Amino acid sequence: MPRKYKRKTDRVSTPLEELERAVKEVQQGKTIRQVGKEMKICRMTIKRYMDKKKIGEVTKPGYEKTALAKRVFNENLEKKLADHIKTLAAMFHGIGVMKCRELAFEFEQRNSIDMPASWTRDEKAGSDWFNAFKARNRLACRYCL
Repeated sequence: MPRKYKRKTDRVSTPLEELERAVKEVQQGKTIRQVGKEMKICRMTIKRYMDKKKIGEVTKPGYEKTALAKRVFNENLEKKLADHIKTLAAMFHGIGVMKCRELAFEFEQRNSIDMPASWTRDEKAGSDWFNAFKARNRLACRYCL
């Protein structure tokens, strides 16, 4: 699994305003292919957006729901954990990465949240999760020596 994702397509790069204009033109009688060629938007992007709009799923383009589905902690719990790590680091002049990952595992167990199988097997949070957690909560390396 890569540490830093490199985007391979430009699928979500079309702004919502342009997609809305494209949908209006399709509703006025043009075909999706015609509108796609005129506005230089992939026809499948327009069709996918129209299908989502019919269901009422359109909030904003992107993969946010996928990311939310794979999240271990919600925002509040993650903030509590980050604050706890910062407090412990201030008291003890820094905490090791392994100790931080073990703390995340214990925190998850005490709050009885579903966790990945690898966490249960290793009894600590995964390294990829922890690196992303550090980036999201702006934890510097001095917090986790």
